[in-house]
Amino acid sequence: MQEFLLLIHGSGYKDESPEMLKKHLDRYFNWMNGLVEKGNFVKGHRLDNSGNFLVDKDTVVSDGPFLEPKEIIGGYILIKANDLDMATKIAQSCPLSDEFQISIRPMYTGPNEHEFPK
Repeated sequence: MQEFLLLIHGSGYKDESPEMLKKHLDRYFNWMNGLVEKGNFVKGHRLDNSGNFLVDKDTVVSDGPFLEPKEIIGGYILIKANDLDMATKIAQSCPLSDEFQISIRPMYTGPNEHEFPK
């Protein structure tokens, strides 16, 4: 199986009431446990709201907002799948896809063009 990175885009749920957040988290954890059981889960984590944005080598933005909410990367999930179609179906089954955009990117598996000195 190949590894794929799911990037979760967005700044938050539309309804962040305590009741809805619990419902969202329950659905997400159930989905995640299913990935673990099927052997598709590698790792994942929510990202902290702090950080810097490098515009170019001399321009660092550190007092946000850095991007439009739809462009914010709120977290990532690294999964295993047979191909991009399977990875896309896994992403579509993620409860986060109801309210967030998800980018699906295969991890590069070709030859390493740049060998670093040991």
